[in-house]
Amino acid sequence: MRRTATLAALGTLAFLLACGSARANTIVHLNADRIDFYYDQFRIEADGNVRVRTSDGFEVDGQAFSMDLKLNRFLVAGHVTLRVRGQSVNGAAVSDFLDFNRIYFVPITSEPDRWTFLNGDLAHPVKGRIMPGDVFEFPEVGPHPSLSAKSSVIDERTYVRFMGVTTHLASSNGGLPLPSFVVNFSSNPYFAQNSLSGATADLTWNFAGNAHSVSALHLRYDPMNFGPYLGFEQHFVGDHEYAVFSVSPFTKAGKYWNLMLGDRVSKRLQFQSFTQMYTHQYGLSEPDAATQWTWGSATYAMPHSYLQATGQFVNYNLLSYAAYFTPYGKEGNVGILAHPTSGTLSWTSFQQRFAKLPIFLQTYSSMGFNHDTVGDQGQYVNGPSGLQAYQYPEVCTLNAQKQTVCTGTVYTTIWNQILGATLTAQSIRIGDPDHPYSEYYFNASFNKQFQWNSLPHHIVQTITNASLSRSFTKHVNAYVDYQVQNTGDYYLHGGYSTGQPADSSFAAFDGVATFRTLAIGTNWLPSPEFNFTVLFRRHDDFPLPYPNLFPSPPTNVFGQYIYGTYLGQPPYDITPDVRFRVSAHLLVDVSRTYYFNFYGQTWQPTTALQLLPI
Repeated sequence: MRRTATLAALGTLAFLLACGSARANTIVHLNADRIDFYYDQFRIEADGNVRVRTSDGFEVDGQAFSMDLKLNRFLVAGHVTLRVRGQSVNGAAVSDFLDFNRIYFVPITSEPDRWTFLNGDLAHPVKGRIMPGDVFEFPEVGPHPSLSAKSSVIDERTYVRFMGVTTHLASSNGGLPLPSFVVNFSSNPYFAQNSLSGATADLTWNFAGNAHSVSALHLRYDPMNFGPYLGFEQHFVGDHEYAVFSVSPFTKAGKYWNLMLGDRVSKRLQFQSFTQMYTHQYGLSEPDAATQWTWGSATYAMPHSYLQATGQFVNYNLLSYAAYFTPYGKEGNVGILAHPTSGTLSWTSFQQRFAKLPIFLQTYSSMGFNHDTVGDQGQYVNGPSGLQAYQYPEVCTLNAQKQTVCTGTVYTTIWNQILGATLTAQSIRIGDPDHPYSEYYFNASFNKQFQWNSLPHHIVQTITNASLSRSFTKHVNAYVDYQVQNTGDYYLHGGYSTGQPADSSFAAFDGVATFRTLAIGTNWLPSPEFNFTVLFRRHDDFPLPYPNLFPSPPTNVFGQYIYGTYLGQPPYDITPDVRFRVSAHLLVDVSRTYYFNFYGQTWQPTTALQLLPI
């Protein structure tokens, strides 16, 4: 018996010497009869014929495997065999703490023992050292895994790629089979860049990926596209750069091809760009219409401010012709040749304390231009092309073809300068700090901006905002917010021709609009799984809202108006919003706005419904 134990110990030492000073591994290849992944706990559990192979050839066999991806450690137990370079040693369990480069091992020897390997040195175990109490403890997991697989590749703190996958939506007994599935949990923020537009629901399949890329297929739905559709997104990321490409919906005729690029050249300088191309095509056939829009920026940080150069280019027609589409189908071709270009160089300061008061000042200025080479000169028919036509007074007549012909100056290039400043009051606490639910918090800000254009036109905007908030209990809080926005749109001569109903305030409108908004909101958060908010707003605007005078603003894919402030908005609105968890990784958000039957306008066009993965 003693001879056997001695041979076992010598064999173990020979095995450890063969390992040398191998470092803790960062990539783990796992095979087993069944591998389960629990998304809500970020745990991987495996049973039956477990084999773990690390990137340097180190292998562990056993009957059970458990890995906590957040703590970055794994455990193998049950008839454990360690193998490296053709040599092996038996034990009861092994636990590898990858972050600390530390391995705990229970060898099979004549007497109970415990070995600790420090800094990847497997040749010199520290025997008898006290280990953490839970080093060989298998954790409790939920009743149903998120998915099961036959094999996986684990890159610590980055991603897991599962192969031979079966997904489980409600139970562990069967589900949707997939060839592979990638779970990315990298701390690299560039993986969070999203080039897809918003959607009511999005079911994502990451079918390929590694430490620097993710390829995903998206099953999406939103009211704008009227039904489910497929989208594709590809991420490539580095430590300082990223590229994100997507196309959606590629199962419908109207497709958006998006490309986002970014590069942080240094701590002070970074570049970003976004390009979108729209095509109307079936499959990958020759498109009937194609447009393109590109935006780019370069930002340079200075000690107390930053400079930013931005540019934008739009081409409304990438083809020799452009098809014109209506909801009823194609209706001929139109030659939209305009391709406006704009550029801006801006300077913005960081917030600085103003005169030793609890007030912070931020200033900014910019110079820019807008340009479009396509433009009529002198006379234009049925409206001008170019950027803007200006003539005072403008003279319009009808030609022989009964077309409106006007004489004016068409601007194909407009230069502008902007100067502005923002004052922000530091949050002021009002009340007794010994009674936190009796305290109020006051916040205020003031913004003033001037814009001068190369044509006889300038804009002055002033925004004043003040709010008061309070938490009444741990789960209930409320606030009152009042904002006044004044925008003056001034021309040297002329102004705004009214031609509007005499009883509407717009008949006296000369370019100065005022928006006054009182907002009262409350939030009830009884638990992290449920959140209910109500927002009530009262608008006191000039010009006053008048039925059918101003068009409603466009809506986003959720059916909500894109602009929060617009001419002609109803004087009262209330928006309830409820968000609740329906599963471990899915939230549902439902909201809708009611306009108190303002000239027959009751609810906003659609209910905003979103399924939010978490």
